[in-house]
Amino acid sequence: MIVNILTINKGLKSTLISLAQIMLQPSIGVGIVFLIGSAINSLPLAIFGLIGSATGVLTAVIVGHSSKDIQNGLFGFNGALVGFGLGYYYGPQLSLVIFVLLGAAGSVIVMQYMHLKRVQPFTFPFVITTWSIMLLFAATGWFEVVSWPIDDVGELKFMHALARGVGQVFFQEYVITGFLLVTAITLNNWVEGIFAICASCIGVMLAFFLGLPTDTINLGLFGYNGVLCAIVFAGKTLRNVVTALIAILISFLIYRGVVFAGVPALTFPFVLTTWIIFWTRKWIDAKLSVH
Repeated sequence: MIVNILTINKGLKSTLISLAQIMLQPSIGVGIVFLIGSAINSLPLAIFGLIGSATGVLTAVIVGHSSKDIQNGLFGFNGALVGFGLGYYYGPQLSLVIFVLLGAAGSVIVMQYMHLKRVQPFTFPFVITTWSIMLLFAATGWFEVVSWPIDDVGELKFMHALARGVGQVFFQEYVITGFLLVTAITLNNWVEGIFAICASCIGVMLAFFLGLPTDTINLGLFGYNGVLCAIVFAGKTLRNVVTALIAILISFLIYRGVVFAGVPALTFPFVLTTWIIFWTRKWIDAKLSVH
């Protein structure tokens, strides 16, 4: 009985930390705030995210991954994103749960394969599994994309766009939720919090000055990939600042390209940008070491 309680307790902690790891925060406290913020936005959507996170953790346990990595939430956050993503695009309906379970479990398998190939996964397992499920739905017509109500049309609402630029990392459009996430990140790591805020600001301003649709800007869609990039490269040196700025700009351009191609961007611009920068750094370091 005691063993079962301890096991459940560890699983719950890992599930909550996985929610925080969506934004690279290995903190159960941040995970709890993220869950509360998501529930304020949409309780059914929060449940979908929680189901995805728990499924990812359970799959990692069954497959036999490192208990330390599991406890640090490294195998649940992609599953959580699958849950949030499918719930957001198709509406959090009961018949969709089976695909959340399959997608979350599949994201762990993809992550395991990428580890074997020594490729940093980031959120790519979520991206590829969600794209696959969306392609299946498009081909079969089993589920149709739903439209969420848009309030902020017309003029630019900078603070709304700023908050949503953070919240959209896992499909949260409620402004209060966005501010909760920013606060939690900043309290956990003030440097990453500042970088995240600046990244969202840059995304908003870039989109505005390029004359992109104001309603899309207000939804925070031009900021969230840059936010993730900024958190990854956050630090106190000039190199951190420059790298983060470059990453934000590249992710913005990739986002525009992916959307132009008619593909849901998800967090693919963040993943590709981060890969490009890490690979470029590795290539430059290798060249410098030769000389």
